Amino acid sequence: MDVLTGFGYSLFAFLVLLTVLVFVHEMGHYLVARRNGVRVEVFSIGFGPEIHGWTDSKGTRWKFSWIPLGGYVKMFGDADVASAGQIDGRALTPEEEAVTFHSKTVAQRAAIVFAGPAINYVFAVIVWAVLFAVVGETFTPARVSAVVPDSAAAQAGLEPGDVIVEIDGRDVARFEDVQQIVRMNPEVPVEIVVRRDGREIALSATPRSSEFTDSYGNTHRVGLLGVTHHLAPQVGAVAPESAAERAGLQPGDVVLSIDGRPTSRFEDISQAARERPGDRLSLEIDRDGVRLMIEATPEPTRMEGEEGQWETVGVLGIGPQRGERMRHGPLSATARAVSETVAVTRATFKAVGQMFAGTRTTEELGGPIKIAQMSGQMAQGGIYSFFWFMAFISLNLCIINLFPIPMLDGGHLLYYAIEWIRGRPLGQRAQEYGFRIGLALVLSLMVFVTWNDLVNLRVFELVKGLIS
Repeated sequence: MDVLTGFGYSLFAFLVLLTVLVFVHEMGHYLVARRNGVRVEVFSIGFGPEIHGWTDSKGTRWKFSWIPLGGYVKMFGDADVASAGQIDGRALTPEEEAVTFHSKTVAQRAAIVFAGPAINYVFAVIVWAVLFAVVGETFTPARVSAVVPDSAAAQAGLEPGDVIVEIDGRDVARFEDVQQIVRMNPEVPVEIVVRRDGREIALSATPRSSEFTDSYGNTHRVGLLGVTHHLAPQVGAVAPESAAERAGLQPGDVVLSIDGRPTSRFEDISQAARERPGDRLSLEIDRDGVRLMIEATPEPTRMEGEEGQWETVGVLGIGPQRGERMRHGPLSATARAVSETVAVTRATFKAVGQMFAGTRTTEELGGPIKIAQMSGQMAQGGIYSFFWFMAFISLNLCIINLFPIPMLDGGHLLYYAIEWIRGRPLGQRAQEYGFRIGLALVLSLMVFVTWNDLVNLRVFELVKGLIS
C-alpha cells in the first residue's frame, strides 16, 4: 500500500467514523429539543454550502454540507451566540416565541444541551454491548506462562502450562480473574484447581503481601501469587505503511525465530526489533502450516524511555494476538459494556489530571490527523477493532464536550447553572465575552494537538528532507 493509498484509506475511515458520531451527537440535541417543543430549522452533517438535503413535514432541513468536520442543529430563533431569539431584527410573535430554544425553562435548555454528550456515552455502551454479545469480548486465558522462583505459586507447585480453572470455588475463565481474586487475599490461603495434561489438580497457595502507593499517595496492600502470562509470538495486527507491512507480515503469522534465535512470546519480537533499529532481521514464520523466511528492517523511531530520556528504538509496526474471545448474553454484555465505559472514563480523567499536575506529558494528545491515522489502522484490523475504536472516540467526545468551556456543551451547562443560582441569565455581553474566550481556548487546543500530530508523524522532518 503506497502513501497516497494509505492516506486515502485512513481519510475514508475517519470520515465514516466522524459522520456516525456527529449524527449521533446532534440527534441527541434534536430529539430532546423536539420533545420539549422546540422547532428545529436545520440538522446538518458538516459545515458550509449544502451538498444534498431535504425538508421534512415538521420544517426541518436535513442536509450534508461540504466541510465534513462536524455538524450542528440550528434551532428556531437562535440568531446569535447568546440566543437572543430574534429573526431578521424583528421581535418574535407569541406563537413563534413558544417554539424557540431560549423561551424554555433552565431545566429544559440544560436537558437539550446535555442530550448530545449523553447520547454519545449511551452509544459507546450500546456498541460495546453489541460487540461483546455478537463477536465476543477479547480476554486473556488463565494459562500460566511462567512461575516466579521462590514465590507463593512456586511453593504451591504451579507450573508453566497450567490452566487455572477455579479459585476458592469460583470458576475462573480469564487471567484477569486470577489477578483480581489474588489481589484481594494477601496472606490468606486460597484453594486453586489447575488443569495440567488433561487432568485437574488441586493446590493450595498463600498469596504474599505487597504494598504499593498509587498516584494519589494512598498505600494499598495486595496479594501476589507469582505467576505471569505471556502473549504468544503471533501477529494480531499490522500497521499500514509500517516496516512489517513492507516486509509482507500478515495477521495470523506466528514468528518462530529471529536471526536463528527461537521466540516463545510476543515480547521476544518487540525486544529484538527495539534493539536493532535500521538493521535487517531474518524472521522464520509459520503461516497456515507453511514455514516461510521473511526479512524485515525495524524503523528507527524516537521514543521516551521509562526514566524520561529520549532514545532511538526499532519498531516493526505489529500488534499481538490479544487472546481469545468470549461471547456474553444480552445482560452480561451490557454489564461488561457499562464496566468498560466506566473504566475508560476514569482512565481519561486520571490522564487529564496528571497532565495538569505535570506528571504526564502532553505530547500524547492527538488531534484530527492522529484520529484519522488510527481510524485507518483500526479499520484495517477489522470490523471489531474499528467499532471498538468508534465507541472509544464517542465516549471521549462526550467527556470533552462536558468540559465547562464556553463554545462546548459544558460551557452552556455552566451558564445555565449560574442562571439557576442567580434566578436570571448572565447579560448578553458577558455571554459573548465568555464565548470569545471559549473559542480562543478551543482553537488553541486544536492548534496544539495538530502540532503534536505533525511532530509525531515527522512531517517537518519529511519537508526538511525534501527541500535540503
